[in-house]
Amino acid sequence: MKTGHDVAIIEVGPRDGLQNVAAFVETAQKVSLIRRLAASGLKEIQAGAFVSPRAIPQFRDMKEVVAGIIALPKVRFSALVPNLQGAREAVKSGIEKLIFFFSLSESHNLNNVRQTKEASLKGLEVIQKNLAAEAPVELCVALATVFGCPFEGYMTTDQILKDIEKIANMGIKEITLCDTVGFGNPRQVEEVTVACLKDFPEITFAVHFHNTRGLGLANALRAYDVGIRRFDAAVGGLGGCPFAPGASGNIATEDLVFMFNEMGIPTGIDMDSLLNVSSYLKEILPGVILSSAVYQAGLPKTQTSGPECGTPNGNPPFPAHQEW
Repeated sequence: MKTGHDVAIIEVGPRDGLQNVAAFVETAQKVSLIRRLAASGLKEIQAGAFVSPRAIPQFRDMKEVVAGIIALPKVRFSALVPNLQGAREAVKSGIEKLIFFFSLSESHNLNNVRQTKEASLKGLEVIQKNLAAEAPVELCVALATVFGCPFEGYMTTDQILKDIEKIANMGIKEITLCDTVGFGNPRQVEEVTVACLKDFPEITFAVHFHNTRGLGLANALRAYDVGIRRFDAAVGGLGGCPFAPGASGNIATEDLVFMFNEMGIPTGIDMDSLLNVSSYLKEILPGVILSSAVYQAGLPKTQTSGPECGTPNGNPPFPAHQEW
């Protein structure tokens, strides 16, 4: 999706952030949250997941949520789908971008979606073949445990490339590389993303980092330096895989936007508006701790707010691309 900005930040809080919240978030609150995120300048938002309510009760109101947001202008909404039924429900609701999720790790896939990787690949193929004839919809893949699995440890780059090749052979044009449990480090991120960009130039790659061990922003910056331009993030730093021991939240959208804006890398997102969304999230989830450092500390007092604010004190921004 062309945004007119140097990076595209995909807000996944309404899906990845809320899926682990035990208390049901009322439909009106979800709609308000998403509308506020859109008003801050975010142009692509994961609205939720079309899954069985028995699997994730939080998303039992997906049709109503989508109905409340789908008419918002200049925003593209996506949703996670586990199978053809979920995909059809999402498309019927008005969602035009579907995210199919499975794991590089056999063990994590069995824990997370209760099926083998081979079965997941077949499920992806079924969705693609059926929906291609039914609706003009974009089907993308979120590939979990790319940078490490809590059950199997680290994946080799060769393993990663082999699985991506299978996805590419189906004609999928966008893949998100996910650090599901926060094992990744900048050197590893560089190795994997450079190899992916080199071997599959026809595919748009995004990244999805968790800040479990404090390296989320460092990994995002390294991915940017080698050519990645699409980044998942969750408002407040919410999220974490419910089927991966020790997994904590995503990169906070506020922190990622702040980093890029301060470096002079345009995001098109207004920090004051985004921090107001964080406050609203705290209001509707009073028992949930927000891990966003910028939300906790606030903006520098000398900073000029706005979507393209650059660096404080009137200093020129750092070069947008640095190798080290």
